[in-house]
Amino acid sequence: MINFLCPHCQGHLRVSNSIIFLTKTTKGKSGLVLISPELGDYSVKMHPTYNNFEEGEVVNFICPICYENLDAEEFDKNLAKIVMQEEDGKESTIVFSKIVGEKCTYQITEGNIKSYGNNLHGYDSTFGDIF
Repeated sequence: MINFLCPHCQGHLRVSNSIIFLTKTTKGKSGLVLISPELGDYSVKMHPTYNNFEEGEVVNFICPICYENLDAEEFDKNLAKIVMQEEDGKESTIVFSKIVGEKCTYQITEGNIKSYGNNLHGYDSTFGDIF
């Protein structure tokens, strides 16, 4: 099984077929969000009372284990990151958009990058020599 880890505490974020995050919107609402572990699949599960995000709203992703913010500010203030660990132990940094409705994910491994989603153009220059 592919694991997804917090880059701060190395805690496991994947349970069954979901990656679990604590989230907080810029409007102050907090809740748990479960996303698909398949890169490029943007399906999300959450409690119905929390499911009223507005298109373009920024959602902050937080590790539910150590409570550290998962911002990827070294790339862009609107991106978050986690670590993907494959069955053979190989690790990649997974970077994804925090903006509701923006579908873009990047898998960065040893200077190589794979991109997923329809909204990649906004971050083409973000990754510099890697992209």
